[in-house]
Amino acid sequence: MSRTVSKPARVEDLIKPGLIGTYAAADHLRAQFDLYNEAILYFRRPVDFVFIGDSITQGWDVHTYFGGKTVVNRGIGGDITPHILRRFPADVLQLNPDYVVIKCGINNTWALDHPLNPPTQEHVDRIRNDIVGDIRKMAELSIEKGIRPVLCSILPTRSCTNRNADLRNELVVDINRELRETAAEKGAIYVDYHSHMTDADGRTLRRELADDGLHPNLAGYNIMADVLRRTLKDHQVEI
Repeated sequence: MSRTVSKPARVEDLIKPGLIGTYAAADHLRAQFDLYNEAILYFRRPVDFVFIGDSITQGWDVHTYFGGKTVVNRGIGGDITPHILRRFPADVLQLNPDYVVIKCGINNTWALDHPLNPPTQEHVDRIRNDIVGDIRKMAELSIEKGIRPVLCSILPTRSCTNRNADLRNELVVDINRELRETAAEKGAIYVDYHSHMTDADGRTLRRELADDGLHPNLAGYNIMADVLRRTLKDHQVEI
């Protein structure tokens, strides 16, 4: 005996950023994130925090660290700030969280390592301006939607093989200074992971916090979680 199976309901007007169209890290999880986003909207699930960023966000088990809240992880390894900005309406704005935790930018700096184009000051300035400008725009879009942005410092790195490691770490310090200023200007919350994770030079990642000199290990993420909790608590926000 046959029975009729009704077509499942779908979310109307679901925002999808589409594919970048070239080789882009942002495309790797696009279909998965679109499905996850649709489920959140379909079930009208309130979201407390969206974490968005690159591999450091993707690799952070925020559900274990912050399971008392409804947290959504929208990190994509290898992603750069213009691509995060492009997917921001889909992965943050339409989910309408109370807060968005933004930590990105280090992948933009790999452009310093092009073997045929040694970095010039103009190149360095352009990378810094692009990162800060894109994150500023994310903050502005969030505020327009009534979502409070949490701007996080870029982490320091540690590499003995990368010829531009020192330049990169100096650039990270400059970018973080501007992100702090942007947060103050926009009424956002600034989270300073950087100063809690550097060696005595204030530039280089402490060796014991990342096995590869870039991505935090358990000790690194433990520090980040503690800094985030304490910073948010200073602003009367619990996570």
